[in-house]
Amino acid sequence: MYKYLLFIFILFVATGCISIQEAPNVVELSQAHNRIAILPIQATIERKIWMNQEKYTELNRIKSEQTQQRLYHQLEFYSRSGSVHAEIMSPDEVNAMLHGAGYPNSALNNNALCSLLQVDALLYGNIQVLEPMNEATAMMLNSANPNFNAITNIVQLNLMVYDAKSGRQIWSSEEVNRGQMGSIKENMQRQVCRRAIRNLPHTLKKRRYKKAYSQF
Repeated sequence: MYKYLLFIFILFVATGCISIQEAPNVVELSQAHNRIAILPIQATIERKIWMNQEKYTELNRIKSEQTQQRLYHQLEFYSRSGSVHAEIMSPDEVNAMLHGAGYPNSALNNNALCSLLQVDALLYGNIQVLEPMNEATAMMLNSANPNFNAITNIVQLNLMVYDAKSGRQIWSSEEVNRGQMGSIKENMQRQVCRRAIRNLPHTLKKRRYKKAYSQF
């Protein structure tokens, strides 16, 4: 298996953290990416008792496309500011081409997806939006123990970058944001998307990547 250098960044924003794995030559590979596609992000939300299977599946689909759009807009922001040099395919264009090819039901590996979309790299992953405890229960537990801060919301985003030329995954991140009473899931999701894109090797605003890019 291809060896990764492991970089772990603990960014305490409330109770959030991020860990990153990347190939030793990630800058050399990513600086050659001229066109990137963000695939629909696999989503899993907390299933409520009132949700039947059809409704639950539909809500997961909506969350998937919503997360894909958020990542795109965040990456486009860096692209417009000159911090990312690659062209970013719009989610509408990506999804239309994938739908035409029968994805995800058709058996298309990452190489085939890169060829289909005519891109140098894929950004893909999954998000979980969970509610381990409701606000009422959290309030009771917090009242019973002043030193206890109950977690009511958890958002976890895992992202990967696949490099078409080398034919392998060259970067991945795992971010977890844990919210206490009063936390807003939508804000937490925006935060993990923003941090994920900011830590991509394509983003020159990250000092360690900017320094490495200057060698090419």
